[in-house]
Amino acid sequence: MIANFRFKILDARKKIETRRKKYNVHKLQMRSVREEFKLELKNRFSVLSTQNESTDFEESWKVIKNVYRETSDKILGFRESQQKEWISEETWKETERRKWAKENVNRSKMRQQKINKQTQY
Repeated sequence: MIANFRFKILDARKKIETRRKKYNVHKLQMRSVREEFKLELKNRFSVLSTQNESTDFEESWKVIKNVYRETSDKILGFRESQQKEWISEETWKETERRKWAKENVNRSKMRQQKINKQTQY
């Protein structure tokens, strides 16, 4: 049972690590970045057309895909993950306060003290 749970955790971790990163395509809305991106692509494809004219479709597709990926890496970069906090700072503080109150209840020796602390909890 524990081994299955560990394998599930490892599988989930692998999925997160292998998740494809998304490019920051919103940068293409800026004119300067768009022109730079076009120019870089044009230069890379002109070099490829003079270098190699392979007839193999799969090989050509890999080369084209790599050109687009490398250019996007260089010019656009990756999108930053924007995760919202799902637990606010006030909630964390309240959790800590309740934790200490519960500890005080558990530490109290006399019955009357315990009742007083439970009302605070």
